[in-house]
Order: sequence, then structure tokens, then C-alpha cells
Amino acid sequence: MIVQLLAIFLILHVSYTNGDCPNIISKAAWGGRATKGINYLILPLPYVIIHHTVTPECYTQSQCSQRVQSIQSYHMDTLGWNDIGYNFIIGGDGNVYEGAGWTKEGAHTLGFNKNSLGVAFIGNFEDKNASNQMVEAAHKLFRCGVSNGVFRDNIRAIAAREVSQTLSPGYRLAKQMESWPEWIHGGTN
Repeated sequence: MIVQLLAIFLILHVSYTNGDCPNIISKAAWGGRATKGINYLILPLPYVIIHHTVTPECYTQSQCSQRVQSIQSYHMDTLGWNDIGYNFIIGGDGNVYEGAGWTKEGAHTLGFNKNSLGVAFIGNFEDKNASNQMVEAAHKLFRCGVSNGVFRDNIRAIAAREVSQTLSPGYRLAKQMESWPEWIHGGTN
């Protein structure tokens, strides 16, 4: 238990500026609200579940911050969740926005919240590819999680549509994922 608590402490205080990590905009920096409740994850995690937000895209930190605030308000005020459901959100500006974060359980994929992080791409990727900049930010986030002990070395990326009744992350982004080294076909098989 002490080792687990020490690992959580180190992850919460890790510097996200090393070469393995993308530019992560903290919840405070994008204007996020405080969570109403926390469940911690048991690390390291085997999976990351990929979603899209089905909202308009954003291309600047200001636009993306407003978009993430809107998503958080919808999740907390309309759906009644404790926080924004995603652990991280990737904007069209290439930044990664902290949601529930590295160590807290999200509310992104029923049945998978305890053994994965949920990462959402801002936009609708049913008929359009995610930009190379967004995809590279995702890969950096995965490498960052592996190097900081959040993910297992053999982290597997799963399209949300593979494990739940949803179109997320959109047809085109799901097809893009098939070329990712972290991708696993058919969900957790």
C-alpha cells in the first residue's frame, strides 16, 4: 500500500516537460472545476480507450479550453457525474488537456473505467481523420504514461466502439487507429 501511495504521489508531481510527454494543459490552466468525488485507479493500467467529443473542433488554447469547460459542464451538470468523464482530451491545437488525470477513475466507458484511461479527441471524426498533430499528441501521452508507470509497457489502445454501444471515436479515427502500434483489434481480446 505504501508503494502504491508513493507511486501516486510521484505521478501527481511528475514534470510533463520531458521528451516523452506532450504539452499537458492542467485542469487549473483551462479553467476546470473541482471534482465532486474521487476514485483512484490501481496502476499500471493495461488500456487506453479512445473517444471523440462530437463537438466543434478547436485550434487555439483559448478555443480548446472553452470546449473542455463546456464538456465538463455537460458531464457534471447534465449527466450528474463527479467530473469530466475523460482522463485527457486532445485539442486541434496539439495540446492535451487534463481531465480526471493520470490516477483518478474517469466515467468514459462503462465496464472499463477501473482498468483504463479515457482519451477523447475534440471534434467529430466519423467522416474526417484526426490531424497528425492530434495523433502525435496521443502517442506522446501513451509514452509519457508508460515512462511514468501509469501504463504497462505493452499498453493497448482500444476504440470505444469496440467495447461499448457507441460510434466513438468515429469511423475515420477508428480506421486511423488500426495503424497505431498500441492498437488492439476487437477490444481486449
